[in-house]
Amino acid sequence: MLKYLNKTRKPVGKMSVQKQIVTAVLVLLFGFAMGVFAKFLDCVPRNEFPVFLQWLDISNFFGRFAVWMFIAVVIAVFSKSPLKAGINVFSFFIGMLFGYYLYTRIFAGFYPDISYLVIWLIFTVISPFAAFVCWYARGRGALAVGISSVLIAVFCDLAFHLNISDFHITYWTEFIMWLAVIGVLYKNIRQTGLSFLISVPVAFALEYTNLLGYAGIF
Repeated sequence: MLKYLNKTRKPVGKMSVQKQIVTAVLVLLFGFAMGVFAKFLDCVPRNEFPVFLQWLDISNFFGRFAVWMFIAVVIAVFSKSPLKAGINVFSFFIGMLFGYYLYTRIFAGFYPDISYLVIWLIFTVISPFAAFVCWYARGRGALAVGISSVLIAVFCDLAFHLNISDFHITYWTEFIMWLAVIGVLYKNIRQTGLSFLISVPVAFALEYTNLLGYAGIF
């Protein structure tokens, strides 16, 4: 199994324990800053934003899942190994949750919605395992294509209303994230093109089975 995974993508270079700890702490601080920023935007009246940001609905954008999933994918695929991807992504979500809910309690002056918090805690717990898998999306071969296809399909589902009789972009910000994740996962034209083609039926399957809704992402 390890041999097959290494053929898909092999960890590059070595990182000392001390350096990995520093990296994890920096990612945690980044997550904390993003959590504070997201809650700050949530507390600012919409009409105080520039017109363009009002059109993008930027505060609600940070209250949805796409941006956090995208950041997690970027952290995961650009880590040096799948294990480090798991550590880094987990650190990011821990920092993000701590920053978001600390700001909510201290500056917004109220306790967060427990049900919403539970959903995010579940995602945080499973995030290192998902990051471990996502790390291989920038590899080569069938496994990389399969993982990339699922990731592109998920972002496609978040960006579009995939109904043949009423197909449209649901959120322009998520549409940007969909394009961005294709770019992040790009390996070569042939492999990325194949991942994109496979992602289309996968996205429709996710839409019509409502799997993302059951998972709490919608």
